[in-house]
Amino acid sequence: MKRQVKSPARTLASIRQLCCLNLPEELFMPKFLEALQDWLPVHNSHFYWADPKTLQPSNYCGDGFGQMGTIRQFVTHTSQMDHPGLGVAFPAVMRHHRSGTFGCEGEVQTYLKSDMYGEVMQPFDGRYVLYLVLRDANDHPRGLMSLLRHPSDKPFSHGDHQKLLQLEPYLRHSFSVSPGTASGHEIRDTEGMAILDTQGSLRYQDEAARRLLWMASHERTDTPSLIHLDSQGITPALKRLHQRLVSTFQGHASPPPTLEQRNGWGRFVFRASWLEGSGGASVGVRIFHYIPRRLKLWQSIHKASLAPRQQEVALLFGEGQSLTDIAATLNISRHTAAEYVDVIYERLGITPSREALQDMLLH
Repeated sequence: MKRQVKSPARTLASIRQLCCLNLPEELFMPKFLEALQDWLPVHNSHFYWADPKTLQPSNYCGDGFGQMGTIRQFVTHTSQMDHPGLGVAFPAVMRHHRSGTFGCEGEVQTYLKSDMYGEVMQPFDGRYVLYLVLRDANDHPRGLMSLLRHPSDKPFSHGDHQKLLQLEPYLRHSFSVSPGTASGHEIRDTEGMAILDTQGSLRYQDEAARRLLWMASHERTDTPSLIHLDSQGITPALKRLHQRLVSTFQGHASPPPTLEQRNGWGRFVFRASWLEGSGGASVGVRIFHYIPRRLKLWQSIHKASLAPRQQEVALLFGEGQSLTDIAATLNISRHTAAEYVDVIYERLGITPSREALQDMLLH
């Protein structure tokens, strides 16, 4: 399905809908950062969870999975020291700050000469920075969102700042509700590929595999540290798969070279296969990430050119709700709900059937 250019009203409605899906934070935040690009374009974006007791950085998601050493530098800089002319350490930011910018106005030279810029922001082309401290409905700090723009981009303006703050109430809600379960009714979202040699050393991994392997090996937002973020070694899951496959090809009895594991990020399935090539034998591992069916529906609806109310109807109808139930949920007549469904079929250019809609949104 071709991604359409969305109006600000449609984008805002879609983000609001995402924030109301009652998802675990680890599933919600990566999709939120993706959707944020349609609302406030940036070069890259990052989110750091704060440990509820110490308020130190405790976990990460964003565009930095290819440079995890730099992410570790950020954690070191922000958690252990103040930055004269720039700001205070991470726990103090969590306690006392709401939002702000770096490099956009005021002491620009102080920022550009700082270690934080040279060692952390510059590798990410973070010439301009806009940040927001996320809090829940009880005003407890939950983490830091950092948005970066390239030196060739425009600095963040007051209008950009206000657009980000416009999303704050929805984010507060998403961090305040009791999330539904991540298991059951799941569908494949993304996949990555890693290649190991016959000795078990990692020879290649694509960007998706790097991200998925990190997510699969870091449980939840309360992990005690980020010490393994810059590790390029083989994970325990890959090691087990490799051993199983090699054992099978040596003629020994061994479990199938398939593994499944689940944590706060969702469900991960690893499948290994023997590869023969001009460079000799190797082991290929495909990593599949599964997310709740509802989130997959939302993701496709977000990319479509649907008005705010049509987005709501499309999600409910795609989930299997009847027209009567949709009408009751949205406080509209059944006839109006049916008209919305007809318009959705027309907008998406599909055969008028629930199955066709679900097939398009899920696959």
